[in-house]
Amino acid sequence: SSGINAEYGKCCAKLTKQTTFAERPSPNFNSHWTTYSHPEYPGLLVLKHAFTAQGLQTLVRRVLLEYPAGLGSTEQKQRVRSNLSCLGEEYPDGRSYWSGCDKAGVELVEKLRWISTGYHYDWSKREYRAGFKSPFPGDLSDLARSLVRSLARSLAESLQLPAWFAPDSALVNFYHPGDTLSFHQDELEWELRAPLLSVSVGLRAVLCVGGCDRETVPVSLLLDHGDVVVLSGESRTAYHAVPRVFSAFDVKICQHTPEQTNSTTEQHSPEQAAVEQQTSHPNKYCSRWIDDFVAGLSSEYLETIDSSLSSEKFRKMIAEYLPRTRINISIRQVENHE
Repeated sequence: SSGINAEYGKCCAKLTKQTTFAERPSPNFNSHWTTYSHPEYPGLLVLKHAFTAQGLQTLVRRVLLEYPAGLGSTEQKQRVRSNLSCLGEEYPDGRSYWSGCDKAGVELVEKLRWISTGYHYDWSKREYRAGFKSPFPGDLSDLARSLVRSLARSLAESLQLPAWFAPDSALVNFYHPGDTLSFHQDELEWELRAPLLSVSVGLRAVLCVGGCDRETVPVSLLLDHGDVVVLSGESRTAYHAVPRVFSAFDVKICQHTPEQTNSTTEQHSPEQAAVEQQTSHPNKYCSRWIDDFVAGLSSEYLETIDSSLSSEKFRKMIAEYLPRTRINISIRQVENHE
């Protein structure tokens, strides 16, 4: 962990800190948040404390429970794809991957690695195709567009973000401690002038971002619950990787944070303070936000997700799953509308 802290401390010392104001009042976003940029990686942004606690809980419900919940019904199968559906794992209506098992008796939730909605990427042919898509969730579109509009207004002098941004694809990845993602580019979308937004939920992880070629030395970023990374401009097609996902007990990771490195004192709203309190320490944020999330799941709501599970058992499964999971929601625009 000392090597990670040293490298991350060097990165923090070079970050430029700016305040971004939300375009309008929203229960999902704080009134303002901190946006970091790096002079050597133009177009790379890291947003800290943009979401309210309520906004993050709503997002987790959508991507963890609601989007994949209908994989057993014909109608919902047309809305999302997942590694489970691609493997031919199916289960009856009224049930979900939380109660399903494969032929070997392994719980499907343990095999869930990704889901996609909107334009679907064809992994076998490495391409997007016209017509190979499902309706894109309006709430994800509104979320991404609101963030981009807020950034465009606050950072207009230093960064050009398109007002016409129209996200139409999202990939949700589920990681666990020890999982990695090798260096790659997201360059197959037809519209590369539009930014790519990546929201981190759950466990801390290291994100390495380089340049548009493999010669650029990558910068290492430590991402917390609720952080948002934006790849835009020159960094839109930058090589990036996730070399490590930490467990909830890696408490020595990151003695340096952007806030600690920058000596400027900043006043935070009560909503921001609540989120910061949840993300100030790995064990604390893993227990605090998850406890709040699980407590907010009513029995009636859980029954709509999976009627075969008792609400007590369902909550217990979720409470055991989230402390060992990192969820990454990557939102982008595939189609060129010109």
